[in-house]
Amino acid sequence: MPRRLVASAIAIAALTLLPVTYAQTPAGAQGGQGRGGQGRGGQAGGRGRGAAVPAPNGQNENIHLDGWNKKQQSLQASGKKPGPAPVHDLSGVWEPVPGYRDGVFASGPKEMPSDAAHEAILPYTPEGKKEMASHKAGFGVNIAPIADINDPFDTCDPIGFPRIVLFNLRGVQIVQTPAQVLMLYQNTRTFRTIWTDGREMPNPITEPRWFGYSVGKWMDPTTLVVTTTGFDESTWIDNVGRPHSDQLVVEETYHRADEFNIDLTVKVTDPVMYTQPWYPLKNFRLGMNSPDFDIREMICSVSQQALFNQLLKNTTEPAPEK
Repeated sequence: MPRRLVASAIAIAALTLLPVTYAQTPAGAQGGQGRGGQGRGGQAGGRGRGAAVPAPNGQNENIHLDGWNKKQQSLQASGKKPGPAPVHDLSGVWEPVPGYRDGVFASGPKEMPSDAAHEAILPYTPEGKKEMASHKAGFGVNIAPIADINDPFDTCDPIGFPRIVLFNLRGVQIVQTPAQVLMLYQNTRTFRTIWTDGREMPNPITEPRWFGYSVGKWMDPTTLVVTTTGFDESTWIDNVGRPHSDQLVVEETYHRADEFNIDLTVKVTDPVMYTQPWYPLKNFRLGMNSPDFDIREMICSVSQQALFNQLLKNTTEPAPEK
């Protein structure tokens, strides 16, 4: 049977078991898996109740397998002692630690999940609050029935940045050249280029991008600060629909704490949508994996997503009343 037909058959079989199949966590809980743990997140994960149906390769269990189905853990978790941080070097294969699913953040990033308490302190402008209310998400305060969700990622539009690091942050391989830092992400099997050759941002920016334009500067021997702007306005900042304008500026700070660990901080600035900067992540720990780690394939397939949406529309519970 052709691969695409096999995939469809699996999807149909899984979806007939809803809501159990995609119930990784209670609705709105931090760290939901979504899509049966396969990576999209979107509206399904955590919406039902009960235990997830195990996938044949164990990915719905808390067993960390790489793309060749080899069990994996960070180098430090395996018992190795980290040495000092190398100078001006982030190279390696990294994942959130202590658990490899700690970066999923289906219900909003770690420092700013989408609940009543955090929404109350998020510094929206009136325009930002209005735009946020128009976003119907699969998680958070704007959770909506499947048929009403308008998440651009649910039609397989590019996930964009910073959402690529604020939702389903799993394996990321960092490769450096004399002029670039390349971020190779497991989620949607995509990459970003961070220029470290001293260039300035394009001015004016005539071609907005899903992932923006990024330049990085070493602030000290172990700390790289990356500034990204020039975004396409159609993306969401995170999985729960936080909005942005074309004035969005994202600052990432990668601090190499030692040989095996990086601390990541993300700052969001957008004067159109927010009255002041806010931090979705602060000192979020990434641990180095073995160099033979094979990053899994997580790709948004338009045909598979269309089938998912079609079959799921009449099987989910209505959104709770506010």
